[in-house]
Amino acid sequence: MLELFDSGSEAAWLRSFRFAQEVRPRFCEIDGLGHVSNVIYPVYWELGRLRYFGAIGEADDAPRRAFAFNHMAVEIAFRMLRPSFYEEELLVHTRTVAVGRSSATMEHALTATESDEIRAIARIAIVASDGERAIPWTPGQRTRLEAFEGRTLSR
Repeated sequence: MLELFDSGSEAAWLRSFRFAQEVRPRFCEIDGLGHVSNVIYPVYWELGRLRYFGAIGEADDAPRRAFAFNHMAVEIAFRMLRPSFYEEELLVHTRTVAVGRSSATMEHALTATESDEIRAIARIAIVASDGERAIPWTPGQRTRLEAFEGRTLSR
């Protein structure tokens, strides 16, 4: 079972995120029980990841729009902790926890805006790609990621 923090340390784990994106579930994202459908969570993780890379900005030595579009999720593990509902104000928290040659490991949390109650968590492996093969992160991309996260990111 996916566990990204020790019991009782949820608040400290959430404070370690430097980026959050607002999201408000639409009616089409709701299941028959009135909850956000389980198939929607990966959409929220991807929205968070794309906006996260957009906030970091492009590196001078990277291809145009590399952070925004030149990566793909290759492994997704997520866990729903509590339900989320239509029109509820939520935050998708996103951070990078490790960077390899062409891959990275990211973590996400979905929280209620008003209470910081964690609704879902995720760990996602991504790979930078040109569409056919993995391509290494540039030194500039690594520098920007580490500056944004405020720490060295390595495997």
